[in-house]
Amino acid sequence: MCLGSNMAPTTKAVRVKVMSRRKLGSGCCALGCNMTSGTNTLSKIKMLRFPKDEDRRRAWIAALRRETWQPGKNSKICSTHFVTGKKSDDPLHPDYVPSIFSFTSTADRHQAVKNLENYIAFQDVSDNTLTATALLNKAPALEAKVHPDEVLVTKEEIEEVLVTEIKMEDSQNDIASLYEQIASLNAECQSLRDKMYSLENELRRCTLDPSQFDDKKMKFFTGLPNSQTFMSLFNSVSSILPSTSNHSLKPTQELLLTLMKQRLNLSEGFLGYLFGIHQSTVSRILQRWNNVIDNAKQNDETTSEGQLQMIVVT
Repeated sequence: MCLGSNMAPTTKAVRVKVMSRRKLGSGCCALGCNMTSGTNTLSKIKMLRFPKDEDRRRAWIAALRRETWQPGKNSKICSTHFVTGKKSDDPLHPDYVPSIFSFTSTADRHQAVKNLENYIAFQDVSDNTLTATALLNKAPALEAKVHPDEVLVTKEEIEEVLVTEIKMEDSQNDIASLYEQIASLNAECQSLRDKMYSLENELRRCTLDPSQFDDKKMKFFTGLPNSQTFMSLFNSVSSILPSTSNHSLKPTQELLLTLMKQRLNLSEGFLGYLFGIHQSTVSRILQRWNNVIDNAKQNDETTSEGQLQMIVVT
């Protein structure tokens, strides 16, 4: 009697199947990261909650560079954003705050690794000092057990060790002071990077903005008679504009870009240059807004006949 086709899978097969099964959980809140908790039971990637300490929590939020965003009670960040792959509770450790993201430059990544190497070297010096201190504490007990002639030699050695310990303590204090300065400079550098990032965003957004157009400029770039007509058109179609969490431009700028493409037939590469964005971003904006305009043309309740005529710019 053949039972092969009806036999239950072996224990080993079941275990492999269970361990490889995907378990989707909450996702990492860092921009551009699609890691989720429990992706694989064998995975070493962990999902970490935001710290309760207010100062450290603010530092984590600032590191993410997500404007006006605040973490919820279930918000997590995965361990891939830490240099060592896990967080550290030591304020001097580079992984006290996450620092590896999609926008992190190669130079900053190298600096993060160098900071880790310096931290490890500092810990080695501390461990050596503790070892020397422990040996000195044992010296009186050793003196009582050795020959008097040997005691003289031991005292000389102890004096040398004491001098060495003093030098090591001075060096350790100097290193600790340097690490405090490094931590302060790193915080200042991060703050300056955040300001620069914010200013870059503002500069990109202010490159071309319909709010700065007079009627003559609006007519030339879009074919619409004035800014009031532009805003009327925007308000009529904005209700059906699909939401997106990643805006390189303001919605009004996206509509301006779309109308300029229709009016002047500019290339996507040139539009990207004018608005300070990548050509692929221009393509996505045009596709999204062309769909919005097509939907608006078919929606009599949203867009009037006169506004439909404004959409087709000649």
